[in-house]
Amino acid sequence: MGKLMTKILALDMSSTTIGLCYDGTEFETIALRGDIAKRCELAARLIIGWIVIWEDIDLIVIESPVGRFTKAVIPQARVSGAVLSELSRRQLAWAELAPQEGKKALTGKGNADKQAMVLAACQQTGQLLNEHQADAYGLWLAGRAIKVESRAA
Repeated sequence: MGKLMTKILALDMSSTTIGLCYDGTEFETIALRGDIAKRCELAARLIIGWIVIWEDIDLIVIESPVGRFTKAVIPQARVSGAVLSELSRRQLAWAELAPQEGKKALTGKGNADKQAMVLAACQQTGQLLNEHQADAYGLWLAGRAIKVESRAA
């Protein structure tokens, strides 16, 4: 039987910023610059770099692209797609969660606003986090409920 997945990297991705939460304790924010092709390339390359640094990652949890405006959702979906393609190419386990799942895991409410997310994340971690890191932390919390086993014996 394979081992239970425990080390999670959670990613709150937009087309211009990525919030990361590794194992519920380490946080980063990545700013993506340039045209959409450059941002997609940079996002995939940087995420793989973090995976190399945190070599014990079992699961990557990604927030699914959402939004009210097509102009914002399409670039976000492109960046997410570039990252997912790289994760798939490297045969890394990943799961996509709706933003409401991270919000509910962190605050108890699936419709929590950014201020409530940041406040709850800062209180729970004891760290000063920005909105992207708070969203990633919520995704990390939600991701802990995912039961995945490796194929290795």
